[in-house]
Amino acid sequence: MTTYRAALSALVVAALVGGAAASPRPEPAEHFTARVAIAASPARLAFRTIDIVIGRWSTDVEHRKLETALRERGWVDFLDQLCTFTPVGSIVAVDGRDISIRYAWQVVDPGGHRRVFVATDEPMALVNPPVGRSSLADSFMFVELHVGANGEGEGKLSEAAQLSVDESQDVIGVRDYANRPLHLVMVRSLLSLDE
Repeated sequence: MTTYRAALSALVVAALVGGAAASPRPEPAEHFTARVAIAASPARLAFRTIDIVIGRWSTDVEHRKLETALRERGWVDFLDQLCTFTPVGSIVAVDGRDISIRYAWQVVDPGGHRRVFVATDEPMALVNPPVGRSSLADSFMFVELHVGANGEGEGKLSEAAQLSVDESQDVIGVRDYANRPLHLVMVRSLLSLDE
C-alpha cells in the first residue's frame, strides 16, 4: 500500500511539473536587440549584441511616482523610488549579466515613431570587463531609445543626474538627448519584425 501511494504521489507531481513546463511563456510587451560598439583595439571596433526584453509596461501610478520624485526631490529620491518597483523585464548586458528593468515607458507619435524609456537600479557595463566606479549615481542606468515606425533606431544611456521631466510630453528622459553620445546602434524591435 505504501508503494502504491508513493507511486501515485510521484505521478501526480510529474503531471503537475510537466503541465507547468508545457504551459507557454507569456509574450513580452516588447523585445529589442541592439549593438554596442566596443574598442577591441585602438584601430578596430567590435560590435556586441544586447537584448532588452520588456515583459510589461510600467503602470501610470509607477510613472507618476517617478516623475514626482525626480521633479520635486531630485535623482536620489527617484532612484530610491525606482528600487521599490517590481521588475518589468530584463537587459542581457555585454558582460552576460541579466539586469532587471524596473521601469519601462513609451510614447508613440502619430507617425509611429516611438521613444522608449527603460530604467534599472543596476549599472550596465558597455565594456567587458566593466570599468568599476562606485558612486550612488553609477548604481543606476537609464536607456532612451528612439525607434522609427519600421522598428529600427538608436539609443543613448544616461546616469540618474542627467535626467529631466518633460511635462509637455509626460516623459522622464535623457536631458539634452541630441547632444549626448550614441551608445546603442542597430536597435531593432523583434516584435515589429513578427507583425
